[in-house]
Amino acid sequence: MTAQSAPRRFVLECDVCHQPSGPGALFCASCGVLSIDRQRNSYAATRRLRLGAFALDYLIIWLTAGIGWLIWLAIVAPHGQSPGKSLLGLYIVRTTGEQADAAYVWLREFGWDAAIGVAAVALLALLGAVAGTVEELLFLWLWLTVLFWAVSLFDAAWLLWDRDRQTLHDKILNTLVVERAREQR
Repeated sequence: MTAQSAPRRFVLECDVCHQPSGPGALFCASCGVLSIDRQRNSYAATRRLRLGAFALDYLIIWLTAGIGWLIWLAIVAPHGQSPGKSLLGLYIVRTTGEQADAAYVWLREFGWDAAIGVAAVALLALLGAVAGTVEELLFLWLWLTVLFWAVSLFDAAWLLWDRDRQTLHDKILNTLVVERAREQR
């Protein structure tokens, strides 16, 4: 190597827009296509749509006391969606590029909240042993409910600064949320 020649750098290029994409990114930084999708018809869901689906899911849970949401989830889970995601045209895929099957969607959508809820109830039971009155127990329940919502909101907010727009539960379960190209819907 001479003093005038610089070392060669290899730049990963997107197959769709032919712009440089960062190493290790699951989505192209320029056009948002999912790099592991062979058909190149899945794009990163926008942060606004992701947060909208989160809000819709919790609104449906609240309005139907959870029953309507569970029934709706049973209908849309085989398509890789939650009720909120189905309303906004979003799909859950694994980080391998495959669409999430119904069991994985149930684990992702119901299991995550159930795990947070079980942890809150276990903490309530542990702390309830020191609560001497019903009033103290209700006070503990209030704070654990606040803790549950804080964890849920922090989990959802994680996608705001994540490069691949993943929440914490997406990272743990190796999932992504995508939009399909218009002709594929």
